[in-house]
Amino acid sequence: MEKMLIAALQASALSRLRHPSILEMVEPLEETRSELTFATEPIICALESAIPGAGRHASLVELDEIEIQKGVLQICKGLSFLHSSAKLIHSNINPESIVINSAGDWKVSGLGLTIPLLNSDGQPTRWEFPTFDSRVPAYIQRSFDYMAPEYALDEQLLTASDMYSLGCLLYAVHCKGSPPFKTRGSLSGLRDNAGKPIPSLERLDPDLQSLLRLLITRHAAERPTPSSLPTLPFFNSLPISTLNFLDRTNFTTKTREEKISFMKGLTSVLDRFSEGLRTRKILPSLLEEMKDTHLLPYILPNVFAISNALSPQQFANLVLPSLKPLFAVKEPPQNMLTLLDNLKLLQEKTEKKVFRTQVLPLVYNALESEHTVVQERALAVVPDLCETIDYAEIQGVMFPRVALVFTKTRVLSVKVATLATFLVMVKTLDQTSLTQKLVPLLSKIRTKEPAVMMATLSVQEAMGSKVDREAVATLVLPQLWAMSMGPLLNVEQFQRFMAVIRKLGDRVEAEHNQFLRDSQRIEDKSATQTTNGSAIPSAVNMDFESLVGRANGTSVAPPLATTTPMSFSTPPLQPTMTGGSVQSTSSYTMTPAKPQAPSQPSYGGPNYNISLPSAPFGASSSGMAPMQPSTPVAPSLPAFNASSPPLFAQPMSATPPPGLGSMLTPSRPAQPTWNAQKPPGKDAWGDFDPLA
Repeated sequence: MEKMLIAALQASALSRLRHPSILEMVEPLEETRSELTFATEPIICALESAIPGAGRHASLVELDEIEIQKGVLQICKGLSFLHSSAKLIHSNINPESIVINSAGDWKVSGLGLTIPLLNSDGQPTRWEFPTFDSRVPAYIQRSFDYMAPEYALDEQLLTASDMYSLGCLLYAVHCKGSPPFKTRGSLSGLRDNAGKPIPSLERLDPDLQSLLRLLITRHAAERPTPSSLPTLPFFNSLPISTLNFLDRTNFTTKTREEKISFMKGLTSVLDRFSEGLRTRKILPSLLEEMKDTHLLPYILPNVFAISNALSPQQFANLVLPSLKPLFAVKEPPQNMLTLLDNLKLLQEKTEKKVFRTQVLPLVYNALESEHTVVQERALAVVPDLCETIDYAEIQGVMFPRVALVFTKTRVLSVKVATLATFLVMVKTLDQTSLTQKLVPLLSKIRTKEPAVMMATLSVQEAMGSKVDREAVATLVLPQLWAMSMGPLLNVEQFQRFMAVIRKLGDRVEAEHNQFLRDSQRIEDKSATQTTNGSAIPSAVNMDFESLVGRANGTSVAPPLATTTPMSFSTPPLQPTMTGGSVQSTSSYTMTPAKPQAPSQPSYGGPNYNISLPSAPFGASSSGMAPMQPSTPVAPSLPAFNASSPPLFAQPMSATPPPGLGSMLTPSRPAQPTWNAQKPPGKDAWGDFDPLA
């Protein structure tokens, strides 16, 4: 029941006492029959759990000397408020009643045991020394180890008693959580330790020794007050003065000039603070002051110096939300210059997608700036971005924006800077973008300034090594020849143009020669294949069923067929005979032999009717070679018995043949007899001339 009462008193005190150094209540007390519920600001731990070397469990907060000094000063502010404004004595200052919030601030809590200086009737409150009950949790009763001796010896209620307790707390923080004296909950022990010297004091810093002797003393009047304690040498270090200046209640009262001077000097002392103190205490104060754009050039270097030690997740949660609105702020120009100088850090601390969508607009806005120095700085960071961001972003967004700056600018240094950027982007852009976008862009250059022309030459040289020979010959080289005639070029610069032109020309010559040789080789090979293919005989005119049967891998016996009679019309032959030669014409008649057995395949041949010219042929021999038909001879032909007529027999009468040009042209197309079964008769061979 007593525990519930103390908790209710503490909740009630927290709801009434509002001060930056007092634990803040965010949700009021809700009381039921079995429990009390209220909510405070987020806290990391009690000071007891953060004391280095205490040994109970791992320290949740890294406490260095600056952090301790800052925390003690914050407790002094809280005690000053309790003593002066609330008219209360805390009466239980110890490591368990001091908590550390998420910002690293030390807050006074444990207000359930506070004692008012005056009663309700205006009379001083009378002190009654409590008894220590080991059955009750320690956090709801006073700790005798941190209690001032006047409680036991003088039975007085003094605000200075809290300063004695603060001295014992400061000693315990530096001595692994052990107080200067241990009473073990005994009133007599508290009395016995009142006059003893502080143990192991020689191991501590001299300024700390002096401070502890002033606080842990039997005489309450000799102790410093909460308002006078910060003036002692122990708290006169530069880091503590820096934190005091940056405190919200103090910093808002300073002029802009004082704030600028402070921010300039802060960068040089940041390394004297612990990482936790920089992150929890200094960084939030800096981010809060970034609302003043005139202070941004001086605040941002400190923000980025602290951000170097942050993890990507911490940076995304703590810093990036405050930086995003600044990416579009173009005045003063120092803002963008500082952000661009730290672009690499922004890229390292953000995910790829977040960087593309939230940080890259900073570069695009800088390219559109009216300040030349900002544009040049933005162009200087593009080469590094080309190595890390996606090609689609470079080709679709980055290159068009750089090209727009190149087109619009009238400043020579910016023009040269864009050309230097193009030189780097040549390695990334594909051939289509180079030939269709960059080459036409460079062709529009009208200035004859040597700096621009030489920068353009470097870009053209890089492109000439990447695009194909046609683009070099038709696009790059003509531009280089025209630019080489610039009237402002000196001899060395002109020779540089000539060297590049010769280099690219040699490349075009070598590659085009190789191309022509390869083309000629292909043409020669094709011609050879065509010549060999012309000697292939024409397809044999064969039976369809037999052809199909062979194609299917089966043996099909073709039907028995007779050869179609062939009729030739020959002119009278007039051979010239030597030695009593006689000129005459001969007529030959061939009768086919009896056809072979049906088991032998027989192919029907076409019926040719060939007319020979009527003019006699002059021949040096007495005979003429027989003419061969244009179609292949059938595999098996019937035997022929030719009877030679008398040499001077009457020549056959024939119609005068047409001209020589058509002597091999058949008078009608071949008519194959597919299903002919009748053997050839005598009349079928009547017009066959074996010598024709």
